[in-house]
Amino acid sequence: MAWKTMDIQEQRVRFVVAAAPRTRGFSSLCGEFGISRPTGYLWLRRYEELGVRGIAERSRRPHRNPRRTADSLEQRVVELRLRYPDWGARKLSVLLARE
Repeated sequence: MAWKTMDIQEQRVRFVVAAAPRTRGFSSLCGEFGISRPTGYLWLRRYEELGVRGIAERSRRPHRNPRRTADSLEQRVVELRLRYPDWGARKLSVLLARE
């Protein structure tokens, strides 16, 4: 017997369709799909608000990074790298510190 394959989007749609009429117990339905109750409520809420588009896979990339290098400093490092291609990070940091 072959394994039954199902992509994430299809699983979410099937869950939402099964959960929408609210005829079955929510906990047992979540257990059947192998998800937690908070995840089930999240999918259901997103589906009610945005439709099928709302339960699509979302990016996990952070909205911001507080440790990101400033754009001006990044540009200056690139300029120095192009000017002195053989210099390493230590020499470049000393040169940047002098400025």
